[in-house]
Amino acid sequence: MNLHYCKNYEEMSQLGAELVLSEVENNPDLLFCVASGNSPSGLYQRMVQKHQESHGFFDWMRVIKLDEWVGLPVDSTFTSEYDVQEKLVKKLGIEADRYISFDAHTKDPQKECDRIQDELEQSGPIDICILGVGINGHLALNEPADHLQTYCHIAELSETTLSSGMIEKVGIPLSQGMTMGMGNIFESKKIIVFFTGKGKKPALEKFLTKEISSQLPVSMLWLHPNTHVIIDEESMK
Repeated sequence: MNLHYCKNYEEMSQLGAELVLSEVENNPDLLFCVASGNSPSGLYQRMVQKHQESHGFFDWMRVIKLDEWVGLPVDSTFTSEYDVQEKLVKKLGIEADRYISFDAHTKDPQKECDRIQDELEQSGPIDICILGVGINGHLALNEPADHLQTYCHIAELSETTLSSGMIEKVGIPLSQGMTMGMGNIFESKKIIVFFTGKGKKPALEKFLTKEISSQLPVSMLWLHPNTHVIIDEESMK
């Protein structure tokens, strides 16, 4: 476990970018697992800047999407797909043959989970997995529970996640998501986790005890041999 404490979001994002860019430079066709949300946005901005400065730097990189909500309308801008497309995929010019993604509008979520699992088994393992942390310590959509799922699966969203301001902005009720499991995440060669944002302090304090519990999914990362957890000051308030 590598813990990094940063003064602010900008410093955290810059460190994340340095870790990612060095890996891409050494392994241009690596498989990059992209998370949606605000936590990795600064990283993606710096990756786009690198693309603009050094055309061709990401021309071989492959991208796979971490998770997706179930039940959003076709025109929704809340999908993980919309988020990662607008922040990274389009801006880096990642073509369809280098992009693997849960279908945000599938009519058969279980079949879609099975398809992504098959894709991972054929194209994986993930070289770099980007993760944010929920206020209850969830990773991707792996919510606190008595046991955690290993592979891609349909996740039931917790009350904590459903009551977050982020979900309220959707305007329609949600209850499920499609997500990679903890086994998929653990098979990644390198994991970069951003611990940032208000309301994260309780989860962070529990995480720093080094006690491992399925009730705090992020704590499982203490068992991974190559994880970088980047913490900014806001998450400690």
